[in-house]
Amino acid sequence: MGVQLDWEFFRARLPSDFRELAIERGLIRPQLPQLGTKVTDIEPVLRLILHRAGLDVSLATTASAAASAEVIALSSVAIHKWERKLGPYLAELSQGVLDAPTQFAPGTWAGYEVRLVDATVVTRPGAVGTTARVHYVMRLADLQILRATVTDEHTGETFRNHEDLVEPGQLWIADRVHANAPGIATIVGGGADVLVRYNRGALPLYDAEGELFDVLEHVRTLRTPGAVGEWRAWVHPDHGQPIRGRLCAVRLPDDKAEEARERLRREQGKEVTPETLEAAAWLIVFTTISRSRMKAGRVLQLYRLRWQIELGIKRDKSIGDLDQLPNFREDTIATWLQAKLLIHLVAQKIASEAEAFSPSAVEWHLLASQAPSCPAPRPSSVARHDLPLRGHSRRADLRPAA
Repeated sequence: MGVQLDWEFFRARLPSDFRELAIERGLIRPQLPQLGTKVTDIEPVLRLILHRAGLDVSLATTASAAASAEVIALSSVAIHKWERKLGPYLAELSQGVLDAPTQFAPGTWAGYEVRLVDATVVTRPGAVGTTARVHYVMRLADLQILRATVTDEHTGETFRNHEDLVEPGQLWIADRVHANAPGIATIVGGGADVLVRYNRGALPLYDAEGELFDVLEHVRTLRTPGAVGEWRAWVHPDHGQPIRGRLCAVRLPDDKAEEARERLRREQGKEVTPETLEAAAWLIVFTTISRSRMKAGRVLQLYRLRWQIELGIKRDKSIGDLDQLPNFREDTIATWLQAKLLIHLVAQKIASEAEAFSPSAVEWHLLASQAPSCPAPRPSSVARHDLPLRGHSRRADLRPAA
């Protein structure tokens, strides 16, 4: 069942200073009415951009709907020009909705500037099936999308795509697709640290003597749900010195482990191995963060935060068509992604106050018990799959409620 959300209802959940912020950023220059300036308020423009992103309609359809609803008379060309410059502004609105400076500030996570990496397949306008892939980097502290780059479908997901952005003091977090020696070496070589989901097939680990590290043998010692363990492990890139890090793991509740196995059976079919199914009983990550800087329980909490922040990018792309890009321009792609994220964050506030969980996560309190000196992050709500904004008709009325 969809939820009927008019603009007034949606606007009430935006930061109260969204107009002032647009003026401060030079997006709007208030003028006297007699001067005939067409756009003197960011609100109607914001409505159009969010309407287009939320319903996945074309520029022409958006312009027509806006004119018929008497919101504002802007051509499709004018709307596209706004899309090219609104990305940073939408990121700041998302930051205000989620209160990111409080929850995700560097001081919260051992002083790191946390960066999230992911990619998704995309479909070019008018095409059917996968035609390209968008690779993006998001800064956790302010939800700013730092990069949204489109490549062909043959370019894989790797940290090496973002080597020019790596600097000391950063922590790069990604899923198991990025867990390989060359990618990890790229981050460490730039002076930063890395946190990735362990990938049995692509990331062999070694002990201090250079012997293969048997991951399953070690995590099997964690028999009780919520039990956390950590072990020293090394990555051996083809070039350069071995990279020292830690393998951190937590035993999942039985029901969560079984859910993970069911996903593996669906995704891999007959190719799934008994070892892979057994490994699904644990959440396992590899990190170069030192133990003195962050304990294992805290590391696992931080990895889970990746799923919370991706509510508008990875998890919610299935309900928000995030991967249906409007074009291949980096500036409009950034605006598109930020508009989607903002819509999902507002929907999150409306939908539920339930705590966010990753597909293979354990309860927060199980991890928090492993790190009593570090308070767990504040729970936040998620957008339920039955409450997307795009539940509206694609000819949804832009007019405010009477």
